Amino acid sequence: MIKNRLAVIMAEKDIKSVSELQRMIKDEGLTISRRTLDKFYNNQNNNISYDTLETLCTVLECELHDLLVLKK
Repeated sequence: MIKNRLAVIMAEKDIKSVSELQRMIKDEGLTISRRTLDKFYNNQNNNISYDTLETLCTVLECELHDLLVLKK
């Protein structure tokens, strides 16, 4: 099972809410819907686009392996 570490990375970077992250994404001239962010934050999605992953890694200044982990 693949899980994401979005909440952990946000906490490490002192990003207090999904709304704040969405503002940061918008400030970069990028977009991710609030629903997509909420579902990803809560590990409730079964799939996610490469574009969304790229946007998150860009805005959070992290690598893909920082954002996603494989849980057994």
